[in-house]
Amino acid sequence: MIDPVNAKLDDRTLVRIRGLTTVLNGKTVFDALDMDICRGKVTAIMGPSGTGKTTLLKHITGQMRGQAGEVSVDGLNVARLTRDELFDLRERIGYLFQNSALLTDFDVFENVAFPLRQHTKLPEVLIRNIVLTKLQAVGLRGAASLTPAELSGGMARRVALARAIVFDPMLILYDEPFVGLDPIALNQVLKLIRTLNETLGITSVLVAHELAAIKEVADHVFLIANGKVVAQGNPKTIADDGSPWTRQFFGGDADGPVPFQYPAGDYARALGFTQGAA
Repeated sequence: MIDPVNAKLDDRTLVRIRGLTTVLNGKTVFDALDMDICRGKVTAIMGPSGTGKTTLLKHITGQMRGQAGEVSVDGLNVARLTRDELFDLRERIGYLFQNSALLTDFDVFENVAFPLRQHTKLPEVLIRNIVLTKLQAVGLRGAASLTPAELSGGMARRVALARAIVFDPMLILYDEPFVGLDPIALNQVLKLIRTLNETLGITSVLVAHELAAIKEVADHVFLIANGKVVAQGNPKTIADDGSPWTRQFFGGDADGPVPFQYPAGDYARALGFTQGAA
Protein backbone atom coordinates (compact mmCIF):
# COMPACT_ATOMS: atom_id res chain seq x y z
CA MET A 1 0.00 0.00 0.00
CA ILE A 2 1.38 3.43 -1.00
CA ASP A 3 1.93 5.91 1.80
CA PRO A 4 0.06 9.04 0.59
CA VAL A 5 2.54 11.33 2.35
CA ASN A 6 5.56 9.73 0.68
CA ALA A 7 3.72 9.61 -2.63
CA LYS A 8 3.13 13.33 -2.39
CA LEU A 9 6.79 13.95 -1.60
CA ASP A 10 7.88 11.79 -4.55
CA ASP A 11 5.55 13.69 -6.85
CA ARG A 12 7.08 16.99 -5.69
CA THR A 13 10.65 15.85 -6.31
CA LEU A 14 12.05 15.81 -9.84
CA VAL A 15 15.69 14.95 -9.05
CA ARG A 16 16.45 12.72 -6.07
CA ILE A 17 20.03 11.92 -5.04
CA ARG A 18 20.69 9.35 -2.37
CA GLY A 19 24.05 8.26 -0.98
CA LEU A 20 25.98 9.44 -4.05
CA THR A 21 29.67 8.66 -3.65
CA THR A 22 32.12 9.67 -6.36
CA VAL A 23 35.90 9.32 -6.31
CA LEU A 24 38.01 10.88 -9.07
CA ASN A 25 41.77 10.37 -9.24
CA GLY A 26 41.80 9.27 -5.62
CA LYS A 27 39.88 12.34 -4.41
CA THR A 28 36.41 11.93 -2.90
CA VAL A 29 34.18 14.43 -4.69
CA PHE A 30 30.88 13.25 -3.18
CA ASP A 31 30.63 11.37 0.10
CA ALA A 32 27.17 9.78 0.44
CA LEU A 33 25.55 12.97 -0.89
CA ASP A 34 21.78 13.36 -0.43
CA MET A 35 19.74 16.01 -2.25
CA ASP A 36 16.15 16.57 -3.43
CA ILE A 37 15.37 19.05 -6.21
CA CYS A 38 11.72 20.11 -6.34
CA ARG A 39 9.63 20.28 -9.50
CA GLY A 40 8.85 23.70 -10.90
CA LYS A 41 11.37 25.49 -8.67
CA VAL A 42 14.68 27.24 -9.25
CA THR A 43 17.36 25.51 -7.20
CA ALA A 44 20.89 26.86 -6.84
CA ILE A 45 23.96 24.71 -6.19
CA MET A 46 26.77 26.69 -4.56
CA GLY A 47 30.09 25.88 -2.99
CA PRO A 48 33.84 26.51 -3.15
CA SER A 49 35.69 25.83 -6.39
CA GLY A 50 36.50 22.19 -6.94
CA THR A 51 33.66 20.80 -4.82
CA GLY A 52 31.97 19.04 -7.74
CA LYS A 53 29.13 21.38 -8.72
CA THR A 54 29.52 20.81 -12.47
CA THR A 55 30.26 17.14 -11.76
CA LEU A 56 26.85 16.93 -10.10
CA LEU A 57 25.20 18.15 -13.30
CA LYS A 58 27.05 15.41 -15.20
CA HIS A 59 25.60 12.83 -12.83
CA ILE A 60 22.09 14.15 -13.44
CA THR A 61 22.52 13.85 -17.22
CA GLY A 62 24.17 10.44 -17.01
CA GLN A 63 27.55 11.58 -18.29
CA MET A 64 29.12 10.23 -15.10
CA ARG A 65 28.30 7.49 -12.61
CA GLY A 66 29.33 7.32 -8.99
CA GLN A 67 30.90 4.42 -7.17
CA ALA A 68 27.82 4.15 -4.97
CA GLY A 69 24.40 5.69 -4.47
CA GLU A 70 21.58 6.61 -6.80
CA VAL A 71 20.57 9.56 -8.98
CA SER A 72 16.94 9.54 -10.12
CA VAL A 73 15.35 12.00 -12.54
CA ASP A 74 11.56 11.97 -12.89
CA GLY A 75 11.49 8.58 -11.17
CA LEU A 76 14.14 7.05 -13.46
CA ASN A 77 17.38 5.66 -12.01
CA VAL A 78 19.84 7.29 -14.41
CA ALA A 79 22.60 4.70 -13.94
CA ARG A 80 20.26 1.85 -14.93
CA LEU A 81 18.96 3.36 -18.16
CA THR A 82 19.84 1.82 -21.49
CA ARG A 83 21.60 3.97 -24.08
CA ASP A 84 18.33 4.75 -25.89
CA GLU A 85 16.51 5.47 -22.63
CA LEU A 86 19.29 7.82 -21.54
CA PHE A 87 19.11 9.71 -24.84
CA ASP A 88 15.34 10.01 -24.45
CA LEU A 89 15.83 11.46 -20.96
CA ARG A 90 18.44 13.93 -22.21
CA GLU A 91 15.99 15.27 -24.78
CA ARG A 92 13.85 16.32 -21.81
CA ILE A 93 16.77 18.17 -20.21
CA GLY A 94 18.09 21.51 -21.43
CA TYR A 95 21.71 22.46 -20.69
CA LEU A 96 23.16 25.96 -20.68
CA PHE A 97 26.94 25.73 -20.85
CA GLN A 98 29.17 28.15 -18.98
CA ASN A 99 30.64 29.59 -22.18
CA SER A 100 27.35 29.31 -24.11
CA ALA A 101 29.05 26.83 -26.53
CA LEU A 102 27.52 28.31 -29.68
CA LEU A 103 28.63 26.82 -33.00
CA THR A 104 30.76 29.52 -34.60
CA ASP A 105 30.08 28.46 -38.20
CA PHE A 106 26.30 28.72 -37.75
CA ASP A 107 24.17 31.82 -37.42
CA VAL A 108 21.82 32.31 -34.48
CA PHE A 109 18.90 30.61 -36.22
CA GLU A 110 20.90 27.49 -37.06
CA ASN A 111 22.38 27.29 -33.56
CA VAL A 112 18.91 27.07 -32.09
CA ALA A 113 17.70 24.74 -34.86
CA PHE A 114 20.66 22.38 -34.48
CA PRO A 115 19.10 20.02 -31.87
CA LEU A 116 15.90 19.77 -33.93
CA ARG A 117 17.83 18.88 -37.08
CA GLN A 118 19.91 16.31 -35.23
CA HIS A 119 17.17 14.53 -33.31
CA THR A 120 13.95 14.96 -35.30
CA LYS A 121 12.62 14.71 -38.84
CA LEU A 122 10.36 17.72 -38.58
CA PRO A 123 9.51 19.60 -41.78
CA GLU A 124 11.41 22.83 -42.39
CA VAL A 125 8.37 25.04 -41.86
CA LEU A 126 7.82 23.59 -38.38
CA ILE A 127 11.50 23.91 -37.45
CA ARG A 128 11.36 27.55 -38.55
CA ASN A 129 8.29 28.27 -36.43
CA ILE A 130 9.75 26.56 -33.34
CA VAL A 131 13.09 28.37 -33.63
CA LEU A 132 11.49 31.78 -34.11
CA THR A 133 9.18 31.14 -31.16
CA LYS A 134 12.15 30.34 -28.89
CA LEU A 135 14.11 33.34 -30.12
CA GLN A 136 11.07 35.54 -29.50
CA ALA A 137 10.92 34.18 -25.93
CA VAL A 138 14.48 35.40 -25.26
CA GLY A 139 14.00 38.67 -27.14
CA LEU A 140 16.30 37.86 -30.08
CA ARG A 141 14.06 36.98 -33.02
CA GLY A 142 15.53 39.97 -34.84
CA ALA A 143 19.05 38.59 -34.39
CA ALA A 144 18.32 35.28 -36.17
CA SER A 145 20.76 35.97 -39.03
CA LEU A 146 23.65 37.20 -36.86
CA THR A 147 26.74 35.07 -36.26
CA PRO A 148 28.04 34.29 -32.76
CA ALA A 149 30.94 36.70 -33.37
CA GLU A 150 28.44 39.54 -33.75
CA LEU A 151 26.77 38.87 -30.38
CA SER A 152 27.54 40.42 -27.02
CA GLY A 153 28.14 38.10 -24.08
CA GLY A 154 24.60 38.60 -22.83
CA MET A 155 23.09 37.99 -26.26
CA ALA A 156 25.12 34.79 -26.67
CA ARG A 157 23.86 33.54 -23.33
CA ARG A 158 20.28 34.23 -24.41
CA VAL A 159 20.76 32.39 -27.72
CA ALA A 160 22.16 29.44 -25.78
CA LEU A 161 19.08 29.58 -23.56
CA ALA A 162 16.79 29.55 -26.61
CA ARG A 163 18.61 26.43 -27.80
CA ALA A 164 18.29 24.86 -24.34
CA ILE A 165 14.49 25.23 -24.38
CA VAL A 166 13.95 24.20 -28.02
CA PHE A 167 12.52 20.81 -26.93
CA ASP A 168 10.36 22.33 -24.17
CA PRO A 169 12.35 20.47 -21.48
CA MET A 170 11.09 19.55 -18.04
CA LEU A 171 14.50 20.46 -16.55
CA ILE A 172 17.17 23.03 -17.41
CA LEU A 173 20.68 22.85 -16.00
CA TYR A 174 22.61 26.12 -15.93
CA ASP A 175 26.39 25.93 -15.48
CA GLU A 176 27.63 29.33 -14.25
CA PRO A 177 25.06 31.35 -16.26
CA PHE A 178 26.11 34.73 -14.81
CA VAL A 179 29.87 34.65 -15.48
CA GLY A 180 31.13 37.59 -17.54
CA LEU A 181 27.79 39.40 -17.80
CA ASP A 182 27.47 43.15 -17.32
CA PRO A 183 24.71 44.34 -14.96
CA ILE A 184 22.21 44.89 -17.80
CA ALA A 185 22.79 41.47 -19.37
CA LEU A 186 22.74 39.84 -15.93
CA ASN A 187 19.36 41.38 -15.16
CA GLN A 188 17.99 40.15 -18.51
CA VAL A 189 19.18 36.59 -17.89
CA LEU A 190 17.75 36.59 -14.35
CA LYS A 191 14.35 37.71 -15.64
CA LEU A 192 14.44 35.07 -18.40
CA ILE A 193 15.22 32.24 -15.99
CA ARG A 194 12.43 33.28 -13.65
CA THR A 195 9.92 33.90 -16.46
CA LEU A 196 10.62 30.58 -18.19
CA ASN A 197 10.30 28.76 -14.90
CA GLU A 198 6.95 30.32 -14.09
CA THR A 199 5.33 30.35 -17.54
CA LEU A 200 6.52 26.93 -18.79
CA GLY A 201 6.62 25.11 -15.45
CA ILE A 202 10.27 24.20 -15.98
CA THR A 203 12.49 23.02 -13.14
CA SER A 204 15.80 24.87 -13.08
CA VAL A 205 19.11 23.98 -11.46
CA LEU A 206 21.80 26.65 -11.36
CA VAL A 207 25.46 26.23 -10.52
CA ALA A 208 26.66 29.68 -9.54
CA HIS A 209 28.78 31.70 -7.11
CA GLU A 210 26.98 35.05 -7.18
CA LEU A 211 24.78 35.18 -4.07
CA ALA A 212 23.21 38.52 -5.02
CA ALA A 213 21.96 37.04 -8.30
CA ILE A 214 20.86 33.82 -6.61
CA LYS A 215 18.79 35.84 -4.14
CA GLU A 216 16.91 37.36 -7.08
CA VAL A 217 16.06 34.15 -8.91
CA ALA A 218 16.34 31.02 -6.73
CA ASP A 219 13.73 29.41 -4.50
CA HIS A 220 16.20 27.18 -2.66
CA VAL A 221 19.97 26.91 -2.36
CA PHE A 222 22.27 24.01 -1.49
CA LEU A 223 25.79 24.72 -0.27
CA ILE A 224 28.07 21.72 -0.87
CA ALA A 225 31.57 21.19 0.50
CA ASN A 226 33.68 18.20 1.50
CA GLY A 227 31.42 15.95 -0.55
CA LYS A 228 28.20 16.73 1.32
CA VAL A 229 25.43 19.31 1.66
CA VAL A 230 26.70 21.48 4.53
CA ALA A 231 23.87 24.04 4.42
CA GLN A 232 20.62 24.63 2.58
CA GLY A 233 17.65 26.94 2.69
CA ASN A 234 16.21 30.22 1.50
CA PRO A 235 18.86 32.14 -0.50
CA LYS A 236 17.81 35.41 1.16
CA THR A 237 18.63 34.12 4.66
CA ILE A 238 21.14 31.30 4.28
CA ALA A 239 24.15 33.60 4.62
CA ASP A 240 22.98 34.53 8.13
CA ASP A 241 22.30 31.03 9.48
CA GLY A 242 25.38 31.12 11.75
CA SER A 243 27.02 28.05 10.21
CA PRO A 244 30.83 28.22 9.91
CA TRP A 245 30.44 26.94 6.33
CA THR A 246 28.14 29.75 5.24
CA ARG A 247 30.12 32.32 7.23
CA GLN A 248 33.32 31.38 5.41
CA PHE A 249 31.84 30.91 1.92
CA PHE A 250 29.64 33.99 1.79
CA GLY A 251 32.04 36.08 3.86
CA GLY A 252 35.05 35.16 1.71
CA ASP A 253 37.26 34.24 4.68
CA ALA A 254 40.44 32.27 3.98
CA ASP A 255 40.27 30.55 7.38
CA GLY A 256 37.41 28.17 8.07
CA PRO A 257 36.15 24.64 7.38
CA VAL A 258 37.36 24.85 3.76
CA PRO A 259 41.18 25.12 3.70
CA PHE A 260 42.70 27.81 1.50
CA GLN A 261 45.90 25.78 0.94
CA TYR A 262 45.70 22.62 -1.15
CA PRO A 263 47.26 19.71 0.80
CA ALA A 264 51.04 19.75 0.35
CA GLY A 265 54.23 18.57 1.98
CA ASP A 266 56.57 20.57 4.19
CA TYR A 267 57.02 24.08 2.74
CA ALA A 268 60.61 24.59 3.89
CA ARG A 269 61.65 21.21 2.50
CA ALA A 270 60.01 22.04 -0.83
CA LEU A 271 62.10 25.23 -1.01
CA GLY A 272 65.25 23.24 -0.35
CA PHE A 273 65.86 24.41 3.21
CA THR A 274 67.19 21.92 5.71
CA GLN A 275 67.13 22.02 9.49
CA GLY A 276 70.04 24.01 10.93
CA ALA A 277 70.73 25.93 7.73
CA ALA A 278 71.66 29.58 8.16
